[in-house]
Amino acid sequence: MSYCINPRCPEPSDPGNLNNRICRNCGSLLLLQGRYQVMRLLSDTSGFGMVYEAYKGANPKLLKVLKPKHNTNPKVIELFQQEAAVLSQLNHPGIPQVESDGYFQVIPQDGEPLILIT
Repeated sequence: MSYCINPRCPEPSDPGNLNNRICRNCGSLLLLQGRYQVMRLLSDTSGFGMVYEAYKGANPKLLKVLKPKHNTNPKVIELFQQEAAVLSQLNHPGIPQVESDGYFQVIPQDGEPLILIT
């Protein structure tokens, strides 16, 4: 299944999106950066972000998305960027590896940017 990360999507876990490249409910891209397929929401209870299970090809990944209410707060964005920078320098089996280009933005169909770390 593909999961839509657009916060305004009326049905983000629609099974009909299984083989779609675009969400049939909101029109947002389901393959992020042309390489990350989001499968399900793991947690939305953290302070600043929501965590998703995603795949890059056959490789499992974690995807952290800054909650939209924080997208206009420069201090929160700075801390989110710092988190990505620190995680990209760490190498431990218990810490998700962040790729060098793992901090990026996605613009859902409604046009409000989402900030992500993978």
